[in-house]
Amino acid sequence: MSTRSNVSILRPDGSVVTQYYYMDGGLSFTGQKLIDSYHTLDDADSLIEMGNYNDGHVPENPMEAHKLMDNYDSQKKGIDNPARESYKDLPTMIGDISKSSQDGKYLQSDVEYHYLFAPNSEGIYQWHTINRDGIKPLTQKIIDNEKENGTLANVDWNKSSVTSDWSAPLTNQEVKGLKEGISQQLNQLKQFQKLRPELVQDQKITNEILEKIEREKAPEKNVVKPRSKKKNFDREAWKKKHTQTVENLKNGLLKEVENYTRSPEKVVEMLDFMSKFHNYSERNAMLIHMQRPGATAVGSFAKFKSMGYKVNKGEKGIKIFVPTKATVFYRQDKDGNKELASLRTATKEEKQKIKSGNIETYQKTFYKIGTVFDAPQTTMPKEKYPELYPNRHQDFDIKNPGQLDLLEKGLRSVADDMKMPVVTYTPFDAEIRDKYKDPQNAKGYFNRATNEIVLNGNNTPTENVAVLAHELGHAQLHNSQKQEKDLPRELKEMQAELTSYLYCSHYGIDTKQETIDYVANWTSNGQKFNELPSGVKGQLLTHVGSAARTLIDSTDKVIEKEQDKISQTVKEHFLDTPEHSQWYLQKEKMEQEVSDNQSNGTNLTSELTALRNVESNMSREEIGKLENAFTSTQSWTADGSYSRVSNELINEIKENQKKLNQSEKKRQSRLKRKILDSMNRREWLS
Repeated sequence: MSTRSNVSILRPDGSVVTQYYYMDGGLSFTGQKLIDSYHTLDDADSLIEMGNYNDGHVPENPMEAHKLMDNYDSQKKGIDNPARESYKDLPTMIGDISKSSQDGKYLQSDVEYHYLFAPNSEGIYQWHTINRDGIKPLTQKIIDNEKENGTLANVDWNKSSVTSDWSAPLTNQEVKGLKEGISQQLNQLKQFQKLRPELVQDQKITNEILEKIEREKAPEKNVVKPRSKKKNFDREAWKKKHTQTVENLKNGLLKEVENYTRSPEKVVEMLDFMSKFHNYSERNAMLIHMQRPGATAVGSFAKFKSMGYKVNKGEKGIKIFVPTKATVFYRQDKDGNKELASLRTATKEEKQKIKSGNIETYQKTFYKIGTVFDAPQTTMPKEKYPELYPNRHQDFDIKNPGQLDLLEKGLRSVADDMKMPVVTYTPFDAEIRDKYKDPQNAKGYFNRATNEIVLNGNNTPTENVAVLAHELGHAQLHNSQKQEKDLPRELKEMQAELTSYLYCSHYGIDTKQETIDYVANWTSNGQKFNELPSGVKGQLLTHVGSAARTLIDSTDKVIEKEQDKISQTVKEHFLDTPEHSQWYLQKEKMEQEVSDNQSNGTNLTSELTALRNVESNMSREEIGKLENAFTSTQSWTADGSYSRVSNELINEIKENQKKLNQSEKKRQSRLKRKILDSMNRREWLS
């Protein structure tokens, strides 16, 4: 849609820069992206710097903008769009776009929408629309109105809000409204300059520091198309099987998303936690966000030490500006010019004049570079984070912990089929650290440049399963060959997270609350999904079910194959004789006692003694083979060991052990009879 827009920034020093975009300039597209993804001056700057790099659209988010610019030189692919324009102040920019041509019938500007990033009445930067009759804050309500009613006359620059004529010259009333809007905006800028003088005074040093901060570079490539597998597939049976799944999503989970609210108690808990940390200036907040997106609880090395925690080895610090005051004075150089000098550099004569009051001193604030760290970079345990902490690591409840490693193995097999390696990031591995971007607060990401999934090394085992299912959901649903590749980002994230939820639910991993939170945040409590036509909503959810089915089918094959191996091991080693069945059951009892003994176990010695009694008639070689076979049937986790042997096989082992008991009873009976016979003979002889 060739709806043109100008995106402008009112700089802290009063100047204005503007960038032109010739596609999808309306509120529902460009306006929505601006308020969703471009929240800081640095974010907005990425739009201005696009120049010839842009393809006519405002990118989905600042990272996409930087990727587009990074790819430009390597691809040698320039698109002939006008680069940014600069104006000395806001009135100059407004005057440039509002001049009428000589015949007085048309405006100078043929751009329909004008967006301005400027301070509001509270001294906070936000997006505004420049209308024919003023400058107004850009809000979600205005965007929603456009979605419902089409183009709004009081937003579209080319349609007069007074006469309703297209491309009409500005009326006197509109000119008056614009002047009042400019005056109000300049007053708000002055207020901002008082609140944030460092952004004006230290513009030079800010630019120098920002240039030194390395921007993340991840050239984007299309996801490799999954290899097609020809197999017999009963579509009708599949539809029947997944109809209920889709209905459950629509009527259950998504209903909870729609009604989602944050608990007031949890909000207070988060605020109490954040109050322990320093509230950084907007400029430092911008620097922190650039270096570690999502950082929330940031403090110095000394701050965390005072709280009883250490910074993890190998962690990369976040650079910020640290204010420091110094006493200065003016001295004359050899040419008679005044120059600012620090008190510590004063000569003996200058110190005497300062003391006598002949030279005046001043207090001046300078900025040095300091280092801070985010809470996840320290030894602070995750249990100490509030529940609303962004991407808080957690152990999800799981019905069958012994199956956990098989689930990850099943998901990795899907990734292998798609030629998509899975890497776990750790700062301690120099090779991985140099090759891959640090996930930081994210639990994982898909690297399009290398077609790899990167997992956060701090993830719990259950988180790894959920994250892998999420990223593989993206890979199946949103690769370059799928019709849903051009969906808005929030709907893509919803589909991927629901894929993960269905997969985890199938295997008894409870990620429901995390899914509701994630989907609610991305879709404005389901609003962006509910706005779609019913047929489209049904299709999106059906495709989610299909993606989850692919992951489940692959995992089931891995589980089935592993179960076959375990069954063979059990038959060969623990069902061959009743004695070996008895050994297995006693070994299980002892292992459970070892686990319980960490808390309240009391029978460890007796269970170990019982195991040794079972082994008393076995050779060392025989015991070794049984030990190896037992280990191969177990799953070892941080919480202990879990048997992978099916309940059916356990019952067979118990039945086989009963043969030993029956044999023992017969032996005891024969022995008793033999003794009685012997006694009877003695009596007869006597």
